[in-house]
Amino acid sequence: MRILLFLFLIVLSASLSAQNLKGNWLLAYIKASPPEMVMDEDGAVLEYNEDGYEDEQSFVEPGLMLLSVLSDIKAESFYADVKEEWNVIQEGKQVRFESLEDTLYGALNNEGMLVLKSTIDENPTDYFFASFSPETAPFELANSSWNTNGSSGFFQNKTFEFRPKGELFIWENGQHETREFYTHTLGNYMAIEFSSEVLTAGFGIIYVEKSEGKKLTGISFLSLEEGALPVKSQVIFTKK
Repeated sequence: MRILLFLFLIVLSASLSAQNLKGNWLLAYIKASPPEMVMDEDGAVLEYNEDGYEDEQSFVEPGLMLLSVLSDIKAESFYADVKEEWNVIQEGKQVRFESLEDTLYGALNNEGMLVLKSTIDENPTDYFFASFSPETAPFELANSSWNTNGSSGFFQNKTFEFRPKGELFIWENGQHETREFYTHTLGNYMAIEFSSEVLTAGFGIIYVEKSEGKKLTGISFLSLEEGALPVKSQVIFTKK
């Protein structure tokens, strides 16, 4: 009886662990580091030492991907209009996502983010996914203007004017900078990509969460300092 109870607890624990991954995960950002090259006396590259890099050499940029974990064994991802299906394999705290093209592997970190690596990356690369609960379908943004705010200082007291043909005016204090924007369909949901010289990566991603009349909310991970990890910002757009 005790053995059966022990086995039941193991199965239950594995099941609960798998359920924690169910739902939508947005690709918050990517952290990549070039491997250190080891050369001989003539300057020829002998090998790549993947463990020899330091954080100062790494670079961080926003991501654009939605990973939907459908069950304990199945998942699907969306990168713009590209859909990919994955098999999910959990071994304790570790998880693998296997598709025809790639394998992603990793675990949840202390902040509750799903940190995965790709087997086809040449350089050490970490993909940071954050839990996401979108509730809105894609919609048209062109020819609309929105007052913006958010927990990140970047969005405070600005106006985003989405013009035709992907042109974006970002207004602040009566002046504007001309930028570009793109909308990406991620399965049943949407993300907004926009350019800005203020952002260290040169562009930012807003994952649209809700659209309620004249109010639009979303999530963005922004880094305003070179080399700094992006910080989650709740974005609020109010239509003018």
